[in-house]
Amino acid sequence: MPKRICLLDANPLIEETLQGGSEVAFTPAGNSMLPMLRSRQDKIVLVRPPEKLKKYDIPLYRRDNGQFVLHRVVAVKKDGYALCGDHQWQVEHGIRHEQIIGVVKAFYRGDKYIDCKASKAYRLYCVIWIQLIPSRQLFFKLANRAHRVKDKLYAAK
Repeated sequence: MPKRICLLDANPLIEETLQGGSEVAFTPAGNSMLPMLRSRQDKIVLVRPPEKLKKYDIPLYRRDNGQFVLHRVVAVKKDGYALCGDHQWQVEHGIRHEQIIGVVKAFYRGDKYIDCKASKAYRLYCVIWIQLIPSRQLFFKLANRAHRVKDKLYAAK
């Protein structure tokens, strides 16, 4: 089994590797990027961030409280970036460029390699998924309710 390393401990090496022009690949944990990334299953490939991120980019950034986050850029504004996880509906505003550690170049969904720039299906997913941000809260509530009903039905059998 692969060894788990805390991102806080690995961060200096990650930043040094990215600044040197190399790529870094790792398996992220957390559900905020579902359905695109499954926690502890799919792998991301990070590269050094460009001078300015674009809408749909997925940066790895560090919040002021020290937490590492991987979310999608939904808007580029004068005061920073607006980001939101694919499994969330609240947009986080004011992320500064100096908080950005790297940006996802590609990811592995299982064994399948998906290039974030080259895949037309992925780009279409990005456009649609960002358009759905206002309705995600309702969708997730309905999905959770449906799961609970299903669980109760199966438990009753």
